[in-house]
Amino acid sequence: MIESLILICSVVLGVICSKLFLKNKHNSKLLLTFSGAFFLAMTVLEILPQVYGHPSTDHTNHTIGLFVLFGVVIQYILETISKGVEHGHIHLHKNESFPIGIFGGLFLHSIIEGIPVANAESHNFMWAIFVHNIPVSMILFSALSQHTASNTKRFIFMLLFALAAPMGYFLGKHTLISNYSLEMSAIVSGIFLHISTVILFETNEGHHFNIKKFISILIGFVLAYFIVSMHTHAH
Repeated sequence: MIESLILICSVVLGVICSKLFLKNKHNSKLLLTFSGAFFLAMTVLEILPQVYGHPSTDHTNHTIGLFVLFGVVIQYILETISKGVEHGHIHLHKNESFPIGIFGGLFLHSIIEGIPVANAESHNFMWAIFVHNIPVSMILFSALSQHTASNTKRFIFMLLFALAAPMGYFLGKHTLISNYSLEMSAIVSGIFLHISTVILFETNEGHHFNIKKFISILIGFVLAYFIVSMHTHAH
């Protein structure tokens, strides 16, 4: 239950940050860069080692790696529907209404992300999604504010998005999907790898060295390492 509440809070925090940070695009990009770095580090330091180090993983073949690659493919398909909201941008014409398809792709993406949280060995999986949801919620709420006139529709869209990851958690905990928790973790790690690397590449405009973005990346890496290390020492 606490996991669902934390994931919902990440969306609420994203809406608040949207009002505070999106007025300054530079600040929002730094936050996005940080989230991408944190996301990538958590995947490499925590999620992938758990997937490949699991007792049921057959180390004589590469089957589990296929699930990771499958996650990359799934994310590629999902972002053609969501138009890349997952990694921090959305392109709509000024007078264009908010497309339902974009929300549908993002909603499905969030459900899939939430599934492995139910059977993860630690809360680090959940915190990775928490951090990632903040800039995604910022972009989504900003797009809804610009392209949806009805406050009621904005609220419904954001409420549904906030419930998506908890829905995934429920599916991973109380349905037959729970029997495939390792495979789902592998798939979601592939999704994480795709999103985080795209975020870091896209925020490096013109391939020029930017000290503020570089520091944001380092902070993301260090924070992820600190969180993973705390969990390791606790055991």
